[in-house]
Amino acid sequence: MAARPIMDPTKEPCGALTMVYRDYAFLKRWVDYYGAQFGRQHLYILSHGGDPEHDRIAEGCNVITVPRDPTLTRLERRRWHIQSHMSSGLLRYYNWMFVGDVDEVVVLDPAIGTSLIDYLRRYERSDDPANQPFLPKSICPFGVELIHNPEVEPEPIAEDATVLSRRRVFRANANYAKPCIIRMQTKFTVGGHANTHQPRFLDPHLYLLHLRFFDYDTAVARLTARRDMRETMDEGKDPAKTGHAWKKDLDNYKKLASGKPVREDCELAEFRNTMEEQKKDLHGGNVTFWGGGRTKELYRLPERFAAVF
Repeated sequence: MAARPIMDPTKEPCGALTMVYRDYAFLKRWVDYYGAQFGRQHLYILSHGGDPEHDRIAEGCNVITVPRDPTLTRLERRRWHIQSHMSSGLLRYYNWMFVGDVDEVVVLDPAIGTSLIDYLRRYERSDDPANQPFLPKSICPFGVELIHNPEVEPEPIAEDATVLSRRRVFRANANYAKPCIIRMQTKFTVGGHANTHQPRFLDPHLYLLHLRFFDYDTAVARLTARRDMRETMDEGKDPAKTGHAWKKDLDNYKKLASGKPVREDCELAEFRNTMEEQKKDLHGGNVTFWGGGRTKELYRLPERFAAVF
């Protein structure tokens, strides 16, 4: 029987949604990349607190101001709640929505293709009811966390050069194999690390680039600011009941930044298998988190990725 695409012709193929507070350099890369993939008119940016610079960088996009509470009460829970609902609503007009932080982008292995839209057309229905392929409600790209060691990659980031032409050293991180490409409404967990779609599906050719640590000087400045923000959020609270992840990020990064890649490899088949074998179902089986944590070793993306982003 012939296969037929799941793309609804009455909807646009893909849109992308993020929420941002300042982070101008990340926003520019995010807008330029997804704008080239989908068109700027299909990008949705929640400007936290409103910012004229967001309007300038994201000209031609849909910039929506969201009030910013100076106490930062329930910051992460609030922003993932609105991103869940807004992306789910936008699926009335888009076949697929890409949902994530402004320092994250999804790329396709250039050995397979260059267009995310064309790649997603691979998911097709069969006219034969007995031979239906698996059609994921969400797609998880493989989590690639770029780690900048200035000794290994001394060239500075430049506006006229792609990030991956200067930075390709990474560690695999199961937490960033997020179900960030959705075709049905859902609720994301805090951080977007999981959602209510079952089962989890790890795509073999898509990669989520997490840029938090992609440049040493930028990372140190940003993590220092986030540590100060966490102190504001936790002010007056019982220390035993507050989170500490952002406070530790700066120290963790400085340790990571001294590492060197053990080999060039983007497949990491053994780690992918571990993610699947050690995954955990929580909240009555409604939410699944990948296992595996993070690789101890650093790796390097192959040269073919250099022009992708």
